[in-house]
Amino acid sequence: MVYCQKCGSENKDDAKYCCKCGDSLITKNTKNESFEKQIGDFAEEVEKLGKKAGKTIEQSVKSFSEEVKDIEKRVEKLIKDKSTSSDNSYSPETDEYKHLYRSGKNKYLGGVCAGVAEYFKIDPTLIRIIWVIIVFFPPGLGIILYILFWIFIPRNPKHSWS
Repeated sequence: MVYCQKCGSENKDDAKYCCKCGDSLITKNTKNESFEKQIGDFAEEVEKLGKKAGKTIEQSVKSFSEEVKDIEKRVEKLIKDKSTSSDNSYSPETDEYKHLYRSGKNKYLGGVCAGVAEYFKIDPTLIRIIWVIIVFFPPGLGIILYILFWIFIPRNPKHSWS
């Protein structure tokens, strides 16, 4: 059935003019068909885009799961290497944070510079040079800091202090 756009009455599918008002139905029918064709084309495009997006999402999920598996393998390898290493003293309780100690291995006076160097994992000579600069600029600050560190930083219990 074809409806008239002007009066809204029903007409037969093959009618060219409205039986009630006489308005032409051919152009209206053609417009309806082209509109329906546009809707159909739009639906096809949406379906194509949906399939393409689905494939893209599927590929992304696959690559993400592969990356997760790769990371999982690396973590397992690190845990295995950590547990089979020669130093079996690893435990989460002792590795929560680093401790600053005075060093008994590479000390000259009180082990402060060597302890700070061990804490930052750098050469003690570099710390000593920086400390000498702090002694002169500003004057006396380095000496005061060294004495305070000597008093308040504990000795490293793993080193021999003779």
